[in-house]
Amino acid sequence: MMRVGAAILIAMTFCAPMAAQQDAPQASERLPPREVQRLFDAYVLMQAQERLGISDAQYPQFVQRLKALLDARRRTVVARTALIQELARGTSEQAGGLALDEAAIKERLDRLRELDDRGAADVRQAYDALDQVLDLRQRARLRVFEEQMERRKVELLTRARQAARASRNGVAKAPP
Repeated sequence: MMRVGAAILIAMTFCAPMAAQQDAPQASERLPPREVQRLFDAYVLMQAQERLGISDAQYPQFVQRLKALLDARRRTVVARTALIQELARGTSEQAGGLALDEAAIKERLDRLRELDDRGAADVRQAYDALDQVLDLRQRARLRVFEEQMERRKVELLTRARQAARASRNGVAKAPP
């Protein structure tokens, strides 16, 4: 019963802003990426609870630790993306005055390696904490579930991009 209440709370927390946005006539149809990620995380939490067979006793720690895992991954991806963008701007043929010298490039590459190492350690630590809450079968199911969710996310992103392209093309072809 506790899990159902928590699932409803999570859904209300993440879906209420979306519903409010849909009610507003001037609101954009696109959700900000951060909101989409929060909605997907809520979906993952609810699905994981069911697919892994999380007990009421396990649920509070499981949610806390799964969120920690998701946050560790997200922090690393965001920081990594920023560093990669710095490298791209600084090494572009069209960088002009923004070009990085070799020392700056080496420094960014060193920071990238450190970030990758720290990110991997943070994810390992989050897995270790999560595994303490789960039995062996649940741990195995979690790894399979994560892979399925990652494929699902890629599929949803692909569909959204295709729909956006079709929408742009449809608008572009429409007479004024």
